[in-house]
Amino acid sequence: MAVKARRVALLTGAAGFVAWSAVHLGDLGVSWTQAWRMIADLGWRWPLFLGVVWLLGLVVHTTVLTASLPGLSHRRALTLNLSGSAVSNVLPLGGVAGTVLNLGMVRGWGHTGLEFARFVVVSKAWDLIAKLFMPLVAVGALLVATAIPGGHLVLWLLCALACAGFGGLVTAALLGRATPLLRLVAWAERAWIRIRRGGDPGWNRAATELLDGTDSLVRRRWAELSWGMAGYWVLQGALLWLSFVAIHVYLPWPVILAGLVAERLLTLAAITPGGAGLVEAGTIAVLIALGADPTGALAGVLLYRAFVFVAEIPVGGIATALWLLGRRTA
Repeated sequence: MAVKARRVALLTGAAGFVAWSAVHLGDLGVSWTQAWRMIADLGWRWPLFLGVVWLLGLVVHTTVLTASLPGLSHRRALTLNLSGSAVSNVLPLGGVAGTVLNLGMVRGWGHTGLEFARFVVVSKAWDLIAKLFMPLVAVGALLVATAIPGGHLVLWLLCALACAGFGGLVTAALLGRATPLLRLVAWAERAWIRIRRGGDPGWNRAATELLDGTDSLVRRRWAELSWGMAGYWVLQGALLWLSFVAIHVYLPWPVILAGLVAERLLTLAAITPGGAGLVEAGTIAVLIALGADPTGALAGVLLYRAFVFVAEIPVGGIATALWLLGRRTA
């Protein structure tokens, strides 16, 4: 009951934040009516082109998944990605449900539970590493372009360095040097026990078990993991930039990069399904802070999220249905 109560509290708080953000965006000069009109006037060619770029990004990302699970084909990797995302984007805190669905798929294709566990650790950790290192890249680009608002440079730089530092710990752990990360996990575990006054959460033990044997896989496949993730980020950035070009809003590329990094980083806080509401509000706030037109920022982010979040639900549902049909036929 306590766990359910905490989940309800998290969802209630997140929903309240989203509602508050939607109301107060108007104070920043955002016009919801104008934003929707900018999207509605696109016609059919732009959505089709943006859809191709979105799908191409998913195809490139399958390289990360196939490298994380030897023997997995690119077609099956795409099915895993779409089906898991569809579940995660529908259910609150749905990442676990998506993982369970993917486990059933992988076991049906002949892989073991241990192989799947390593697959999840390596693929998710590589995604996390990219999300943690990219803020430093974005801040560097903004510094070169002198686009960081006055008075916020130190704060932005400290946040980026903190993210990169944690990303370095995760990278070292995947390469077989897990002691620094495990010490941090052990410290967090002890703090949790003191706060709760008992009850070992088992974080350190679980982290040790999950990291066992991943270093050999990462050392063999680091090149595929790296270029696959890099290609995915490039195409995601292209999709965000083209989403703004489609509505005739032209932003400098460092600002586009900062918006992309904010959107990707905020997806880690997936309290609502797929981080819906939280991600959009945070990304729009970052773009406005960097000088973007408020209404244009709203329209561009909504158009971008229509592909990376909304489109994954029906497309992922179709992929899941085809997998179920194929399994039944077999």
